[in-house]
Amino acid sequence: MRNLLISTLVLSAVASTSLAILPEQVVLAEDTKEPSLLVRAYRNLFNKKEPPIKPRNGGSRPIGSVCMISPDAPSVYRKVWSDRPLFLWQGYASTIAVRHPGSNINLWIHPAVHTQNITYTGEPLQPGQVYNWVVNGGQFVPFQVMDKEGRDRISSELQNIEKQLKSTGANTEAIAIAKANYFAENNLWSDVLQQIYSVPEPSAELTAFREDTLQKLCQPAIANNSE
Repeated sequence: MRNLLISTLVLSAVASTSLAILPEQVVLAEDTKEPSLLVRAYRNLFNKKEPPIKPRNGGSRPIGSVCMISPDAPSVYRKVWSDRPLFLWQGYASTIAVRHPGSNINLWIHPAVHTQNITYTGEPLQPGQVYNWVVNGGQFVPFQVMDKEGRDRISSELQNIEKQLKSTGANTEAIAIAKANYFAENNLWSDVLQQIYSVPEPSAELTAFREDTLQKLCQPAIANNSE
């Protein structure tokens, strides 16, 4: 079953590299062609009966707070595969940091004034451990790194996806989208976005996916307090 999923992702990634489909702008009839991986990932994130992520009402946040997008805060800890996760938010942040729960000591801290997404660059986070992602020294979201067995299994499957795609001549974006859709199929929301944001020069379609996802999750957008 796993090998079938990987093969499907590889074939779909190759096919979708030439498609100009934006997540919110496509309506697919039952007899039309297979949707692109971007559309499939979007559906996995938002259109399930019980979606892994839920849009937040931006107006309900306290004034000055930040919409912490990834990792987010469901009813239980959000699990992430990556031991160097992406932190993604909307709103003004001077710093972001990682701490152990209940501790005020930063394991890692990074200035964040001129960006709204940063990939963790500290020592690799430990499998199975819970951490707090902290914004501006106070607002935080807990998340948990997947256990070693799960991480190793997924690492092997991602290597297979990348190897097969490279053999077809697929570009960096196609590989990232295939990996993102793999994570979406497994409800690993934060890792989906990490792949989507890993492409240094995204296409118009991928840029639209990013923007649409942010708008879906954090509306109304928070004004930048630095202005």
